[in-house]
Amino acid sequence: MSQNGLSEEIAKFQNLWEGGYYEGDPLVPLTKSSYSNFGYISTLYATYLRCIRPYINAETVALEIGPGRGTWTKGLLGAKEIWTLDALSAEHNKFFEYLNHPKNVNYIQVEDFECKQLPENHFNYMFSFGCLCHIPFEGVSEYAKNIFGKLQPGSNCFWMIADKDQYELFKKNAEKLDIWKQLSPKRSKLAAIKPLFELFSKKMMPAFMKVDDFSEEQGRWHHAGTDRTCEMLEKIGYKIIEKNVGTVPRDPIIHFIKP
Repeated sequence: MSQNGLSEEIAKFQNLWEGGYYEGDPLVPLTKSSYSNFGYISTLYATYLRCIRPYINAETVALEIGPGRGTWTKGLLGAKEIWTLDALSAEHNKFFEYLNHPKNVNYIQVEDFECKQLPENHFNYMFSFGCLCHIPFEGVSEYAKNIFGKLQPGSNCFWMIADKDQYELFKKNAEKLDIWKQLSPKRSKLAAIKPLFELFSKKMMPAFMKVDDFSEEQGRWHHAGTDRTCEMLEKIGYKIIEKNVGTVPRDPIIHFIKP
């Protein structure tokens, strides 16, 4: 296409989108857009995209704390090696059955926080989600201290921890983060189905619990605190990249590295 032809293409835009093209507010978690009901993804998938996918390749030697069944481990399978630490046995978790018995995964059932089974200066990536929030701060600190020497310089690490202040803030803003509330029809011609959205919102709303009073059946919740955890990590020698990557409204995920 000639230069004149390109200029004509540019000229075609002059009468479009008066006031500026606007898709939706990207800073609002549940903003509406032209993608409509196809414009939303799970916080878990967002966490995978942000914290796992960019770091996993054929050279990655990954360490995961608390894999459980192996839900997140599945996202790590493209790594060269994966080592996992869990308080429960692989048989109890049906770990290898869920993952179809991958050859590049080492599963270690732990009885303490010493990490003696892990090789020194071996790992270049670490991930933990839904585990450290059930461990006392002393245990989280021991993991951080004892794993430091197991990591190679430059290792990217992502830990989800419990923070009661963020949890309380999440509760206060629950309606703003409720997809049924945000998608509830506003136009009068759709008003008849608004009660249905309200019903779904009520049914889907989590049962908020007191931050210091979780029952044993649900797994005890231990407040670590974002600032306190970051301070502890820095004292050990880690460098904080982000105090919270922000993919989960309820729980912070800290991104840190071993310098």
